[in-house]
Amino acid sequence: MTCLILCCLPVFSAAQSTRETEALKAFKAAKQAQAKGDYAAAASGYQTALKLMPNTPELYSNLGLAYYLDKKFEKAIPAFEQALKGKPDLEGPNLFLGMAYIRTSQYEKSINPLKKAIALNPKLRQAYINLSGSYDSLGKEEEALQVLQRAEKLWPNDVEVLYSLGTLYYHLMFQTYGKMADVAPNSYRYDQVLGKSFEEREEYPEAIAEFQKALMKNPEASGLHYSLGNVYWLSGQLPKAIEQFKAELEMSPEDYLATWKLGNIYLQQHEFDKALPYLQKAVEMNPELGQAYVDLGKVYMQTHNPKQALVYFKKAVQMAPEEPDPRYQLAMAYRTLGDMAEAETQMGMFQKLKSAQTERRMPPTAMKETPGGEVRGSKSPAEAPVAH
Repeated sequence: MTCLILCCLPVFSAAQSTRETEALKAFKAAKQAQAKGDYAAAASGYQTALKLMPNTPELYSNLGLAYYLDKKFEKAIPAFEQALKGKPDLEGPNLFLGMAYIRTSQYEKSINPLKKAIALNPKLRQAYINLSGSYDSLGKEEEALQVLQRAEKLWPNDVEVLYSLGTLYYHLMFQTYGKMADVAPNSYRYDQVLGKSFEEREEYPEAIAEFQKALMKNPEASGLHYSLGNVYWLSGQLPKAIEQFKAELEMSPEDYLATWKLGNIYLQQHEFDKALPYLQKAVEMNPELGQAYVDLGKVYMQTHNPKQALVYFKKAVQMAPEEPDPRYQLAMAYRTLGDMAEAETQMGMFQKLKSAQTERRMPPTAMKETPGGEVRGSKSPAEAPVAH
């Protein structure tokens, strides 16, 4: 873990007394034991120092940290409280007291010290994450969301903040859908939600049934024909997908995804004259739709126009330089044009990106389920940097 000095050495007088000398000796020994991971010895050393200098908040703070690191959270709490009684504005004890309360499921008590830690240091990332977790555990989702949204503005690319925010959104989504099931279990919207859930689990027959039920209840609802067509598309039922995508475009002609997927289907069926106008329209509607550029390139390759295909494959690579498929298609276009050196370069890039993609998609070994089915680490508070 990254180091953060929780509390510095206590302040001793210029002319040290024997008690101060002995206290300093015990303090240094405790710090050395803590650095080696011997937290019991560290706690014992801090206790010795406190007997010699009982009114030193920094010593209580370090004692609390030793207990916290030793997972003796019940003992850490009174030590941090004693530190804050002497110096309420110590950053570390406020943070770790809040986290110790979370570790002992005292979520309500964790709120104030975590808020205090943020007030003392607005860039203390772990305080935001833990404060949000406490609010969420107390059923105060709105407050939890506000805290994480503040954190995201400060750390827009921080994986821990994004993970916490995503987890909260996921929780709120299921909470909202659960409420929908209670208040409108027979609505077309609830059928749509169920259909999407089956689709995500790749249970396509069940998804189709739910989307069809939703359409029977409200055939004019925007998005339902697309959702049904998408499941047909995913499951390879292309003629049925065409019918649904066209029905969606009759109601929502601006739907660029339905437009692209119609072009994609016609490409798969080698009906290139039908595919081309849909794909061209899709990129006009949404110039950021990278896959449509790839499909356009494939159409031109199949119709013996590799120079034009090259234009679209280059555009797709420019938009998604880390995606392997556009690189492969670009390599094939260069090969067809006889530029073997560039074809070899692009093929090398494709193989490198493909290997990286495969590695990224491997399930992390750390994310294993316990015998009870809980994912390890899912409920513990986010750890803060600790002192040495």
